[in-house]
Amino acid sequence: MISRFLFKSTISVCRSCQQRLTSSLIVLYQQQQRRHIATLFPKSSIQRPFYSLRFLSKSTKTNKKYQPISYGPKSKRPIIEIYHKMTVKALAQAMDINVDHVYDCLIHIKNGDQYSSDNQEIDDFNVIVEVIHLCGGRHRLIPSPFANDKKKPTANIAKFVRTPMPPKEKLKVRPPVVTIMGHVDHGKTSLLDALRNSNIVSSEFGGITQHIGAFIVPVSKSSTVTFIDTPGHLAFAEMRARGAQVTDIVVLVVAADDGVMPQTVESIAHANRAKVPIVVAINKIDKADANVKHTETMLAEQGLQLESIGGDVVGVPISALKNINIDKLLESILAVAELQQLRGDSSGPVEGTVIESKHEETVSDTGEFDSNQKKGNLATILVQRGELKKGTILLAGQSVARVRALYNERGIQIEQATLSMPVQVSGWKTLPAAGDEVFEVESENLANRIAAQRRAEEVAQKMEVDAVAVTKKHEEHLQKYRAELKRRRELGIVFRKRDKGSGQHIEDKEEKLKYSILIKTDVFGTLEALTNIVNMYNDTRCPLDVVDASVGAINDDDLEAAKLFNATIYAFNTNVSQSIVLEAGRQQVPIRTFNVIYHMLNDIKGELTKRIPSTEEDVPTGSADVLQVFEITDRNKKIPVAGCRVTDGVFEKKQLFKLVRNGQVIHRDTLSSLKHIRDDVQSVKKGAECGLSFTNHDVKFQKGDQIVCYSIRQIVQQAKWDYGF
Repeated sequence: MISRFLFKSTISVCRSCQQRLTSSLIVLYQQQQRRHIATLFPKSSIQRPFYSLRFLSKSTKTNKKYQPISYGPKSKRPIIEIYHKMTVKALAQAMDINVDHVYDCLIHIKNGDQYSSDNQEIDDFNVIVEVIHLCGGRHRLIPSPFANDKKKPTANIAKFVRTPMPPKEKLKVRPPVVTIMGHVDHGKTSLLDALRNSNIVSSEFGGITQHIGAFIVPVSKSSTVTFIDTPGHLAFAEMRARGAQVTDIVVLVVAADDGVMPQTVESIAHANRAKVPIVVAINKIDKADANVKHTETMLAEQGLQLESIGGDVVGVPISALKNINIDKLLESILAVAELQQLRGDSSGPVEGTVIESKHEETVSDTGEFDSNQKKGNLATILVQRGELKKGTILLAGQSVARVRALYNERGIQIEQATLSMPVQVSGWKTLPAAGDEVFEVESENLANRIAAQRRAEEVAQKMEVDAVAVTKKHEEHLQKYRAELKRRRELGIVFRKRDKGSGQHIEDKEEKLKYSILIKTDVFGTLEALTNIVNMYNDTRCPLDVVDASVGAINDDDLEAAKLFNATIYAFNTNVSQSIVLEAGRQQVPIRTFNVIYHMLNDIKGELTKRIPSTEEDVPTGSADVLQVFEITDRNKKIPVAGCRVTDGVFEKKQLFKLVRNGQVIHRDTLSSLKHIRDDVQSVKKGAECGLSFTNHDVKFQKGDQIVCYSIRQIVQQAKWDYGF
């Protein structure tokens, strides 16, 4: 075609001839477009085409640009629905034009000439939009119709293939993984202390567990049991769910003096979904108000029939505080584990699950650590296959690590981690998320490619979701706008130009009400719990803006972000260095530290409450009935006066008044005069008659109206935020 010849020609001509040739070809091309322009859009949907192209060419006489070619009178531009990575053919079908015309447009678009096949995907979304605009249309982004289809594998996509498990006879016996679950303050951590002869509970803030922990407890010279401790507080439901998914046995701790509670029921549900056996530990039997029989009955109502009442669920009454029947509980756990015949592959590639993750400042390049140095990004991993050693390349979600060091639950560096062993791993480039599956990868290059591909897929999915949400919001706005426009036109209301600066005034008001926060936590699980609770806040009177939420100590970047967005930094269970405190004071960035989750949430709620404007409430102090209406003349002006009798309370001239007619308030005002007989007075008591007039003399009274004297009381509003616990 002529257009392709114009831009793809390789004929060698002199400069002046080339300029004359270019001008001639442009004229020919315009004629060609006029002949074919009618085929761009069907006449049934559009009366005139909108194809317009801008050509740039220099001339020796005039250095002017060719103006866009447009035809016909103005008309509504068509809306073309497009999506990411459309093919050339699909784009032509969406516009209902010939595919050759799409190629004509692509020639004149930057980076558009690289698409030369009908089934080739246009990976640059801006190119698709530009084609629509060149053809005179408007675009609307929709989700890809192939989003749910199975993606075609390509040579450039990095794949991870999981190594098959060996035959069952080659698997080795492994230690059981036991998760301790139950309601808050039922003694889960006290039980762990009794099992491992420690005193963890004394170090917990507020007396509640707020982290997920993993420990190895030796039960004999040759066998061990891995225990996972989960928080019982309602805010940490995600942690309990993760604990149930990686366990072999669930030990359900129920207090004999408290019985079955909400988190007890939730823990039973988690265990049933994970299809793992339950061993019930009825704790606190040493207390005076303990009632084991009643607790067993409550458990039976939840579907757990203990052996003591004829069921098949193992139950052991214990006292973690007094160390009563702890040995019997261990025997029961080992018996249930033996029935399961737990085995694992100790020679295959490493596989596991991230139980928890956190950040501890910097790591030395040499990989050597001492007690004074921090360890950087740390992830607690439960090894479920293979043997984890230093130098192993690990992939967890979108995070990659070359293992630099391994630590047990006491912080002591070890050389390797075997099956069912929880271990802290350092060397992560980015912090993995709790619950991510961990796999050993043969090379760091492959691991980085897979992680990058996963990040790109997540971004693409988020863009699709955001695009749908934006389109939906835009359509809702248009519907409301058109409905309001129609209503105002029917009423004959003329739209007036908005005063300059009024939009800025509204924006400043919303900015003043908004409360911005930046959250820093010690571990990922706590961050997950906090963000879930923050997302439950939906009080529109005072928006809550989370500038950032991450794991680790407060750094200079956090201070810069908080200052930029006028945010308050909330540090949960993290240490704040003295240099950061001094710098925050210099930049006037508030930092608030907390160790108990509900204390932190209450503080945020209190700040939101302070920002919510108070509401006004009318407090009646008196009322009167209008008995007669007359007018007086003052300075050649007629002033309406209401003759009233006070039926309730007291009329005070300094207060506010409202005129009520047929039960509806039709006017609010102050008094210009209040008289009793002929005297000006400041107040009129119940039963007395008076005459009064409003400040606004245009208000007309009617016989039978009611006038109410009232004052205004400010009512402080509370932020509406249900934490879920």
